[in-house]
Amino acid sequence: MHEIDRLVAGIAPDPGPGMTPIARELLEEITSVPVPAPARRRRWLALPRPRRWAAVPVLATLAALLSFGVAQAPASAALDIELVDDHYVITVKDLLAEPEVYQRELRARGLDITLRLAPTSASMTGQIFVINDVERLRAGHPVPADGPISTIDAPGSCERPVGCAVGIKVPVDFGKKASVTLGRRALPGEKYLMPPGIAMPGEPLHCEDYVNKSVAEISALLRERGVTPSYIQHGKHAAPSAPGGWYVQDGVMTADGQALLLVGAEPTAQPSPAPPGC
Repeated sequence: MHEIDRLVAGIAPDPGPGMTPIARELLEEITSVPVPAPARRRRWLALPRPRRWAAVPVLATLAALLSFGVAQAPASAALDIELVDDHYVITVKDLLAEPEVYQRELRARGLDITLRLAPTSASMTGQIFVINDVERLRAGHPVPADGPISTIDAPGSCERPVGCAVGIKVPVDFGKKASVTLGRRALPGEKYLMPPGIAMPGEPLHCEDYVNKSVAEISALLRERGVTPSYIQHGKHAAPSAPGGWYVQDGVMTADGQALLLVGAEPTAQPSPAPPGC
């Protein structure tokens, strides 16, 4: 698992079962498998049709900010970086650009920010995790969730408890090393690197009390909803099957139509927080 992934997992706010300690183990299992690069690059130039519980994608133009009259980035840029007063307002134009392209454009403005796009589900598209001071965190010191880098929410109402971010706002004189991870919609067949919990809003078991139910029961429920489950035990690799009488302890979505369930011979004592909206 990449070091930044561990840092993000350690400070990310809990949006539901998908970010519990157990689910972080599932995330490590998922991200330990190499993900093939998409066969074809393409630019995303328009917003998908909004869905309930889905955040506005990060490629959205900040229409409210355009009234300031600042110049937009060249058409060939992967990022839209605008100078508004004493801050850079940054949104993503090309969600499939190579990471080095983002870094080059940010460093051209004197910003030591590592920007990563993580494929995820529709329910997590637009999710943004920010580490404002990577060096301090690596040194073992706490880093406040609120910092110089802030997220920008889409205009209007938002049904997501973690917000509906469309970009970030960075002070022009920001001098620390930072990391930003953005959720983008996964391409067909692409594994999620920002896996949502199976009971989060917009996911197949939203508001279902699935923890400590049998593998047979939850597997059947997932298949009824078009999802193929696989299984993992603590300290072991994922497998296509598990004893039907065992217990489901947690679970995440790993790709469109695919779930990974944490299972065991005994029920878990780990409390299961109620997902938002239940």
